[in-house]
Amino acid sequence: MPRIDTLEQWNALRARPGHHSVARTETVKFAIDLRHDCHTYFINSTKWATHYDFVLRFINPNADYNLFLIAEYKRDDRRFLLGSVMRYLDGDHWTLELDAGDTLDAGRIAWMYRHIAPRLAVATGLRFRPVSPAQIALVEQMGAQVPSLSRDAINATIQYQPVVLGVAYGYLRLIRGALDIAGVRPYDVVVADHVPEAIPPVAGLVTGQLQAPLAHVAVLSRNRNAPDMALRGAADLHRFLALEGELVKLSVASQDYTLERADRAEAEAAWKALRPRHPLRPVGDLVTSGLFDAAALSPGAVRCVGAKAAQVRELSALPGIETPGGFVVPFSAYAAHLAAAGLPATIEAMLADRAFLDDAVARERQLSRLRAAIMAQPLDPALLAGLEVRLHGLAPGGRCIFRSSTNAEDLAGFNGAGLYDSLVVPAQATAEQIANTLRRVWASVWLQRAYEEREWYRIDHRAVAMAVLVQPFVGDAVATGVAITGNPFNAGIRGVFINSQVSGGTVTGASGNVLPEQYLVATWAGEYEPELLCRSSLTRGESILTAADVANLTDQLLRIHAAMLPAYAGSANAMDVEFAFMPDRRFVMLQARPYTIVYNLDRTRVLRHESIMDRVAHRARQLIHRLGGPRRLSAP
Repeated sequence: MPRIDTLEQWNALRARPGHHSVARTETVKFAIDLRHDCHTYFINSTKWATHYDFVLRFINPNADYNLFLIAEYKRDDRRFLLGSVMRYLDGDHWTLELDAGDTLDAGRIAWMYRHIAPRLAVATGLRFRPVSPAQIALVEQMGAQVPSLSRDAINATIQYQPVVLGVAYGYLRLIRGALDIAGVRPYDVVVADHVPEAIPPVAGLVTGQLQAPLAHVAVLSRNRNAPDMALRGAADLHRFLALEGELVKLSVASQDYTLERADRAEAEAAWKALRPRHPLRPVGDLVTSGLFDAAALSPGAVRCVGAKAAQVRELSALPGIETPGGFVVPFSAYAAHLAAAGLPATIEAMLADRAFLDDAVARERQLSRLRAAIMAQPLDPALLAGLEVRLHGLAPGGRCIFRSSTNAEDLAGFNGAGLYDSLVVPAQATAEQIANTLRRVWASVWLQRAYEEREWYRIDHRAVAMAVLVQPFVGDAVATGVAITGNPFNAGIRGVFINSQVSGGTVTGASGNVLPEQYLVATWAGEYEPELLCRSSLTRGESILTAADVANLTDQLLRIHAAMLPAYAGSANAMDVEFAFMPDRRFVMLQARPYTIVYNLDRTRVLRHESIMDRVAHRARQLIHRLGGPRRLSAP
């Protein structure tokens, strides 16, 4: 259509794309043909998912895909102006948007807005939304001549946020205030009025506050294939209150969710399919002893130091990648400490106790006693002396962090995000402070949240061993962050997803509606096309990372992806990378572990790449074009 005057016309053309980063959105793509009297096409965007597909079919059958991407999004002498009209249903915002990589200048954006607005009578209060840092800078040049809307203004009105897509069956539990880990079960759909710091295995999670998309609770939900969503004020909505205690089916989709009563037989089948069928016994070398330089570990050292420490070795070996370095206390020290306290027999008896197995409250009491016994056992004097010497050389006058590195975390299919404790040792720590910190990290193997997670995955608790990665604490960072070396929204566009937060905030923890700065950087076109999804809610609209910082970080993330992901082929499709951002704009990589992005059907749309059938159809269109001339669309 050349214009859209009514909602009926809009509905005939609009698509509801599952790969958009905001739910409850509708879009209509448009093309303005500058060579033919600026003829405007509002496109059936369900049928023609890309501008290229539409132009190839109706306007230029000779269009080459790769040349089209350059000529029509990057060059000044382009034939078409290409964009999208978006409708954000939460908040009822109407926006005009360009592709994140489009280099259209301010003057032509202003002309395009003035051209489109009167042809879009259906859109109340149409505004231009800049999606990339470069476009955000252009908004200042355009001033009042083009009304604009920021992504943060859209985020402020979002009601529904899908975090992990899927279907959950469980008993609906409404939780207000602190979540008691012992009080929820794997067969519960938990509706919490806030974002919990930690949550044991549950069937599904609904929070009444928006979530940081790469926080530990979200990463754990992804690892469990447990649907996870945010819905503002969910715990007070009638549809949830009316089903409290009932067996329900929760479907979390990219555009919306549904909640209904469930059939017991269907629920039991779903539960059975979710939990691993076979037990897993972690492997570990409990003999090799000493304190080992993390950067100099051998490739096979993972058997005695755990995946987290071994991955630091891999990161340290990559050119241009900086890590804090550090050293490792291997599994053998943990095993020796338990043996000296006589705890292996205690653990065997505890794991065989029926009260422990059947009652979560009784389980926490016994786990607490076990942790106390680990803390009460004196540390081996030789180990303590060695730690004091290494700590003094590692960070003289500075703090250090003792980080968990078990054989039951940071694995493909089981990342264990946030299950175990990592603790900071103060500067010039006493021997007692060093010993207490090490023992507390060891004892975190037996935290209830860690036990419940392993139990759900049928991991043999007896075989779990804890090494400790000791590193200088990166305390002068201006921000910290987490990135996924893949595009979690659209399988068809390669990219990286970056979350960062200023120091004092947190990316991996939960803090209600406090959201990190978020960039989705498309890398598939041979250059970086960053889209700003969210400003940090702690910076009053100021950026944490500049465009140059984002490009630098993306470079490093792609190197990490290329070097480390092949080891997890078939079990992961991205790396989960934690980093610190320093005052001099350096990035220090703290951790990299395998991550699996799971796409549902509406996020697996692959952009057009010429297959054999594509080439055949392309040649046929060229022949028709030569015989009958180009096909033009007539106005309705």
